[in-house]
Amino acid sequence: MRGLLGGLALWPLLALSPAWAFVVDTPLGRAEGVWEEKAVAFYGLPYAEAGRFQAPRPVATWPEGVGREEVACPQAPGITARLGGFIPPQREDCLVLNVYLPQRLPPPEGWPVMVYLHGGGFSSGSAAEPIYRGHRLAEEGVLVVAPNYRLGPLGFLALPALEAEDPKAVGNYGLLDLIEALRFVQRYIRYFGGDPKNVTLFGESAGGMLVCTLLATPEAWGLFHKAILQSGGCGYARPLGEGFPLGQAWARGVGCDPKDLACLRRLPLEGLLPQEPSLDAAVRFLSRPSLFALSPFKPHLGLLVPEDPRTFLERGGARGVPLIAGATLDELRFPTLQALLGPGTWEEFRARLRLTLPEEKAEALLNHYRARFARPQEAWGEAETARVLLCPSLQAARLQAPHAPTYAYLFTFRAPGFEGLGAFHGLDLAPLFGNLRAMPFFPLFLTGEAYERAEALGQRMRGYWVRFAQEGEPGGWPRWPLYQKGLVLRLDDPVGLLPDSFEVRCGVFERLGLL
Repeated sequence: MRGLLGGLALWPLLALSPAWAFVVDTPLGRAEGVWEEKAVAFYGLPYAEAGRFQAPRPVATWPEGVGREEVACPQAPGITARLGGFIPPQREDCLVLNVYLPQRLPPPEGWPVMVYLHGGGFSSGSAAEPIYRGHRLAEEGVLVVAPNYRLGPLGFLALPALEAEDPKAVGNYGLLDLIEALRFVQRYIRYFGGDPKNVTLFGESAGGMLVCTLLATPEAWGLFHKAILQSGGCGYARPLGEGFPLGQAWARGVGCDPKDLACLRRLPLEGLLPQEPSLDAAVRFLSRPSLFALSPFKPHLGLLVPEDPRTFLERGGARGVPLIAGATLDELRFPTLQALLGPGTWEEFRARLRLTLPEEKAEALLNHYRARFARPQEAWGEAETARVLLCPSLQAARLQAPHAPTYAYLFTFRAPGFEGLGAFHGLDLAPLFGNLRAMPFFPLFLTGEAYERAEALGQRMRGYWVRFAQEGEPGGWPRWPLYQKGLVLRLDDPVGLLPDSFEVRCGVFERLGLL
C-alpha cells in the first residue's frame, strides 16, 4: 500500500511488508522502521554529520536501509553501564536519532512531538538505551524523538585553539548537535506524521540541564514550544574562560599540547576516553556527586549561549514557554548506603565541601546541616541531593513561573523491597517510559507488587506528560496546580499534592549564592 493516508498530504507513507517493516519516504530518502510493542520504531536515522571538534552539518541524503541500527556516541562507561545497562555499539559518526510513533493514523494536524534528551553527565549515555525506548509514550498519542549528541571531550571540549578555529562552536559541539536535531524535526517530522508546530523538549539529569540551556540559546528559539526538566537545573553552563583551563589540563593529560589540534584529532578514541576501574569510578561519583562541578565537559556560555540560563529565565526570556520541572525526593541520598558513601565525621563533611566551595560557604553549610542532623552521613546525602539536583530543578520552576504556565513535581516513589535505596536519581525514568524489564532497573521490579505499583504510577505519569505535550497543561487527577500556588505534584502510588519545600531544603543555598 502506498499513497496518502486520511487526506494528510504531509505524510506520504508507507508500506507494511509481510515482515512487519514500516517504510516512510522523505526528501532524504527512505526510512525502514519496525512495527513493535504497540508502536512503530525507527532506529539510527542520521540527522547530521561532523568532523572531530567541528560544528555539525545537516545530512543531505540517507543511505539505503536506514532505520534499523542502534548507535551510541563514543564514551567512557557511565553509571548506567556500570550497573548493567546496555549501551549500543559506539562510533564517532553517531549523530542519529530514533523515532517512535503510534500504530494508527495521525490527526489532521499531526501528532504532538516529544524530543527526549538523555542524561549521563554530558559524558555517557545514548538515545538507544533500552530504558529510553519511547513505545509506551507513543502509545498514548505522541511521536517521540530521541537524538544522540556528542559526549565528553568530543561534545564539550573548550580550548583557546578551538575558539580561534570556530568561536561559536567551541565547547558546545554537543549542544549544536541537539540544535541540528531540532531543525531536523522541523524539516522532516511531518513525513512521519508529527506536528512540527507542537514540539515538547524533555530531558533528565544532564538532559534536563541541556533543556534549560537550550531555552536560553537563541539558535534554538522557535524549534520547540514546551519544556520538561527532570532532575536537572539551569546553572550548569560555564563561562568559556573558566572552561579553558580545565580543557587545557585535560589535553595535557591525554598527551597533547592544548594548542596542537592535529594531535587531538588523530588520537584514537581509547586515548581520548581512557577507561577507569568500574567500582572505583562508581563509588567516587556516588560519594561525592558535587565533584561534577569540576568536570571539564559541560555547555559553555559564549557566542552560542550568550546569557546564563538562570538570568535568562528570571528576566522572562522564555516568556510563554510552558514548563514542568521537578526532581526525585532522595536523588543522591541512598539511605542504606550512607555508611559506605557518606563522611564518617563532621570534619570529613567539611573537607568534602571544601573540594568545591570556598571556606566561608563550606563553613556556613556545615553549620546549617550540623544543626539539623545527628549524623554526618545522613546530612551529606541530603546536602548533595539538594545542592546538585533537587534545588536547581525547583529553581528553574521558580524562575519561569512568573512568565509562563509552570508546574513542579517531587517523585517520591520507592521500589517495594528496595525502600532503603530511596527515590533515587533516575528512578522516575522507569515508570515514565514503562520499560520496567530493562536494566539497570529490572531487579527492582521482579516482584508482582513492585511491578504493578510502578506500572500504575507510570500510567499516571505518561498521562500528565502527554497531556502537557498535547495542550500545554498536564491536567489529570488530582489536577496538577500551577507552581505559583505553592504546591507540587507528588508522583507516587497514589499520586497526590505536597506543599512546596523549596525554602526548607534550598533556602540556605539560595542565600549563599550557590543556586
